[in-house]
Amino acid sequence: MRNHEAVPRFLISLSLTARLAIAIGSTLVFLIVFLLLPGGTQNPSVFAIPIALIAWMFRKSGLFLTLIILVTLLWLYCIAVYKTVWWPWHTIIYFLVGVFSLVFIGLLVCAQRDAFNLADGAKQQLTVAYDQQQDFYRIKDQFLQNVNHELRTPLTAIYGYLELLLEHNEQLEASMRKMFLERAMQSCDELQLLVDNVLDCTVDYKERKKQIPVEELAVLDIVHEVLERFDPKTVQEHTIHVYIPEYIVVRANPQYMRQVIRNLLSNAFKYAPVDTPIEISAALYGNVVQSSQALPEICISVKDAGPGIAPDETPQLFGQFVRLRRDVAGRVCGSGLGLYLSKQFVELMGGQIWVESEGIPGKGSCFRFTLPCIPRPKFQAQTKGYEIYTHASADAQ
Repeated sequence: MRNHEAVPRFLISLSLTARLAIAIGSTLVFLIVFLLLPGGTQNPSVFAIPIALIAWMFRKSGLFLTLIILVTLLWLYCIAVYKTVWWPWHTIIYFLVGVFSLVFIGLLVCAQRDAFNLADGAKQQLTVAYDQQQDFYRIKDQFLQNVNHELRTPLTAIYGYLELLLEHNEQLEASMRKMFLERAMQSCDELQLLVDNVLDCTVDYKERKKQIPVEELAVLDIVHEVLERFDPKTVQEHTIHVYIPEYIVVRANPQYMRQVIRNLLSNAFKYAPVDTPIEISAALYGNVVQSSQALPEICISVKDAGPGIAPDETPQLFGQFVRLRRDVAGRVCGSGLGLYLSKQFVELMGGQIWVESEGIPGKGSCFRFTLPCIPRPKFQAQTKGYEIYTHASADAQ
C-alpha cells in the first residue's frame, strides 16, 4: 500500500460510529475557532477541513446534510449578533463566498473519492482477471498433462499389439492374432473417444442443436454395444448388473447416447474398486407426464460402489475441464471433458443429467440422465420393467 493512500483508506475503513465521531468532533472544534475569531473576520471557509473529511467519509449525502446544518447554525448565530434577520450586505457577500468555497471543496473531495473508488474497482477487476488467467493456465497445464497421458495409453497399447504381430506373426495362432487385433481396435476406440471429446468442445452449442438427428433407439441394445467396445479385461474386473426391459425405447441421437453411456461407464470403471458391482438400469421417469414435457421420459442410471463425490463438489462436476480435488493429486487421470460433454449431449436430446452421491467411500455414486421415450401400451401395464443379470465374461463380451 502506498503511503499517501494510507490515511484515506484508513478513514474509509472505519466503522460508521467512528466516522460520525470524527465528523462531529472536527466540526465542533472548528465551530469554536469560528466563534473565537474577531467580528468581521468570521467566514464559513474556516470549516474547510471538517467539510473535506465529511465529503471523503460520507460523500455527497453527508456533505450536503452537513452544509445545511452548518449554514443554519451560522445564520442563527448572525441573527443573534446583528439582532435582525437581514444582515449587512457586505456580511451576506462574505458569508456566501465562504459557503460556496465549502461547496466547491466538498464537491472536489467527492469527485476525488469517486475516482478513488473507480481505481479500487479497476484494481479488483484486474486482480480477478489475473486470478482467472492463472486458473486458466493451471487448468490448461493440467488438461494437457492429462490428455497427454490418456493419448499415450491407447497409443502404447496399439503399438505393442502391432509390434507383436509384426515380429511374431508366423508363430502366433489365428485366435491369438485375432485377439491382438481386437485389443488394438479397442485401443483405437478409446483414442477416438478422447479425440472426439476434445473436438466436440470446439463445436458451437447452438449450431450443433440445429443439426442433431434423433431416432428411436432400444436402450438395452445401446448399452450392450457400449459394453462390447470396452476392453474385456477392464469389464471382467467388475460384476455388471443390467436392469433394462427390452421394450424401453427412447428418442435420441445414437452417437451422442453411446458417448454419454460410455463416459459414465468409463468413470465407473476408473473409480470403482475391482470386484465391486456396477449397475445399469432404465425405467420410466415419474408416473405422470409433466406439463412441460411433450413425451414421457426414461431415466437411465449408472451406479458404482466407488469413493463417491463430496456434496460440495457436485455443483461444478459437469463444468468444462473440471476435476475433483482428489483427482488432481491422485493417480486417476482424465481430461475433465467427459461429464461436461455428456451434459451438453443429454440437453441437446431434450433430457437432463445429474448425480446422486453422499460422498461416502463404498456407497459410490449414481449418475442419472433422462431422455424422451415413445409411449407404448407396455408402459401402462408394466411400469417397473424386469431385471436382466449380466456377468461380464469373455463369452458375454
